[in-house]
Amino acid sequence: MVESLEAGAEKKRAALTSLWAAFALTAVKLIVGLQTNSLGILSEALHSGLDLLAAAITLAAVRIASKPADARHPYGHGKVENLSALAETLLLFLTCIWVVYEGVQRLMAGDTPVTPSLWGVGVMALSIIIDVNRVRILRRVAKKYKSQALEADALHFSTDILSSAVVLVGVLAVWVASELSLPAPLHEMLVQADTVAALLVALIIFRASVRMAMQAVDTLMDSGSTRERLAIIAAVTEVQGITDVRDVRLRSSGPINFVDLTVGVEPGIKVSEGHRLAHEAEQAVALVLDGADVTIHVEPHSADEARHCDPFALVQHTAWSHGLAVHNVQILRSPESCHIELHIELPGSMPFVQAYKRVKDFEDALRAAIPQVEVVSHLEPEGAACALAYGASVSLSYAEMAWREIETAVAKEPLVTAPHKFSTYELPEQGVCISFHCDVDPVLNVEEAHTICMRLEKQLRISIPQLGRIIIHMEPGTKPAA
Repeated sequence: MVESLEAGAEKKRAALTSLWAAFALTAVKLIVGLQTNSLGILSEALHSGLDLLAAAITLAAVRIASKPADARHPYGHGKVENLSALAETLLLFLTCIWVVYEGVQRLMAGDTPVTPSLWGVGVMALSIIIDVNRVRILRRVAKKYKSQALEADALHFSTDILSSAVVLVGVLAVWVASELSLPAPLHEMLVQADTVAALLVALIIFRASVRMAMQAVDTLMDSGSTRERLAIIAAVTEVQGITDVRDVRLRSSGPINFVDLTVGVEPGIKVSEGHRLAHEAEQAVALVLDGADVTIHVEPHSADEARHCDPFALVQHTAWSHGLAVHNVQILRSPESCHIELHIELPGSMPFVQAYKRVKDFEDALRAAIPQVEVVSHLEPEGAACALAYGASVSLSYAEMAWREIETAVAKEPLVTAPHKFSTYELPEQGVCISFHCDVDPVLNVEEAHTICMRLEKQLRISIPQLGRIIIHMEPGTKPAA
């Protein structure tokens, strides 16, 4: 409890320091901006004014977040820091709108009302020095106590450093243009540098605001990290005696992470043994998220049941949980291992590095769910596998020739009759493919039917060597073939 009070006090000191710094910078920039009529400095003054309001919001948020959990807020008051971060982004968006509007008006007018002055250069240099020190303090405390409000403040003011540097260059360019006798084109370009600098500031602010807003919304929506969730599954799976790990959910409230998960144990163990395994699972989670509040639900789940689970169903469920579409799933199992090959569809415009990370997370989840599994995945653009224009990409003469060969091959098999539902299509990677249905003698077993299917496919590949995939769907006939 003492440590929590110390943490709250240090966070309040950092927020209060930021508040006073924002107040001082706002006053100085406003005075110099009005005196010089520099849009760059005025935009920075407005930016700092919003910083002042943001710092006040942060201070209030930190004070509320430090309150202990109560009956109405069992997870604590930490999410008020995320609300604070979101409020800051809305203020920054307002800054962007005003700066862009004023900047476009000045550029269209073709002149600048800026009064050249070294005071503007000096105030922007002072702003950079103060912001560097402020960001350093905020980041240190935010990292130490995992405070998103202070982290948002630090990110907010780190953009101030860059934007102040841009305005510094713009104001300096206007002063240089007024002091030196420069050619007209160069002079006109330099006097507009302040306005251009202001527009660059707006772009910097907008980019930082979008990033902060996404982070705040993710936390408010309890969007737990996939990387941390997979790390927790892997860590808990390593606990001897735990046969299954599922329903892992993460959420955070301020610096505290909350983890809920279900673990499976052998049905015949004692309650005390189940409690011991749950405690070891909590310790495993703590290795991934230090200080997390962990709730574990223990259910009976036999290891034999896990060993005999359907890997195809696991592949489909895991792909669904990761928002991926998979096809061409091939599974080869042996008593010691499992080999899975599959195709994964992703948007064609997605950067490959981002796509690879999504696929790697999916593969890691499969490895955590299926012991000793080897996964080989093939990435392809979304829709490539399902864009099958039946008959459209295959000439009529080719399709007729393939159908005649199918009829000839089926006629040579006394236990197969009635080929039907023939279709041809083309896949980007395999070329022309065919599929058809046929009836087989209902007294056959699976192995015998498969042997006939393989003979048909072999005969068709001899007749039509350029064929890609061949799919033969066998159905039991209404009576034994003659």
